[in-house]
Amino acid sequence: MGLSKSQYDAIMREYDRKRMNAANRLDKRFAQVYESIPEYYDVEEQIRETAYQCGLKGISGDTDAFNKMHEEIERLAKERDELLIKNGFDIDYLKPDYECKDCSDTGYIDGRKCHCLKQKILKQLYSKSNVGDVLERENFNTLNVDEYSDMEYEKMKPVIEKCKAFAKEFDNSDENLMLMGNPGVGKTFLSNCIAKELLDSGHSVIYFTSVQLFDTLSKYAFTYENSYEGEGILEDIYSCDLLIIDDLGTEIATKLVESQLFNIINERIIRNKATMISSNLCLSDMNDRYSERIVSRVAGNYSILKLDISDIRFRKKISSQGK
Repeated sequence: MGLSKSQYDAIMREYDRKRMNAANRLDKRFAQVYESIPEYYDVEEQIRETAYQCGLKGISGDTDAFNKMHEEIERLAKERDELLIKNGFDIDYLKPDYECKDCSDTGYIDGRKCHCLKQKILKQLYSKSNVGDVLERENFNTLNVDEYSDMEYEKMKPVIEKCKAFAKEFDNSDENLMLMGNPGVGKTFLSNCIAKELLDSGHSVIYFTSVQLFDTLSKYAFTYENSYEGEGILEDIYSCDLLIIDDLGTEIATKLVESQLFNIINERIIRNKATMISSNLCLSDMNDRYSERIVSRVAGNYSILKLDISDIRFRKKISSQGK
């Protein structure tokens, strides 16, 4: 289940297009500046000529002349920047506007995959289980507290604030989250809110429903075990910044599932990687369904948030039908 060469090449072609587009936009901005500030081009020509002469002096060993020319280049560069600002342009206007500032849209930083490339690979590998476009609809900006009654809002306010804090303090915390509550109370919505925040801040996130997760792992166990190279599915699940398991308890309970769940929870705790689980089950229900060691890991290593409100999804459906 590794990324094929054609898939990797397609991703890298996308990076090529991004850099080309950034270069084209930069060329247009340079043309705009040259037209608006004719003297800007003249100063740049002086910088280029002085830099060339400076290099010749450096090669010849004329240290004094080299230092003087270097000072002249700095003076001209300052004059050039002042021309930009004086004419209403931002100081960074003539710098490439890459989509990813960290890797300059190359996908790599010092020979290692940038966070943006890692996430693209994850999306490619897990496109069927990734939250994708739903995050544009379900995020903290679209969270509508008017859907709660006054009493429900008092219960949900600390839950929402905790979820926001989890995303905001993600890099400085080793916290895991467990959202518990009946169907339709907003567990998946809040999971998506957190996923959106972390993806936007450059973190790698894998989202699975419980059924999808264990179905994928079963295929791994019986199909991909001998062919999966390098960045295998288990390694992705173990090492991504945030793993979201939605609707835990809806999967078919088997000894294999139980073993896989324990391994995931335990390995991510060992690696200090955050996991977020949502479930309709309470702890006592989990204790009946899963082994004691799983429930113990969750109880001891997860912040448990209870969404103790009525079914919002059902209310919205009834409301829409009444209109």
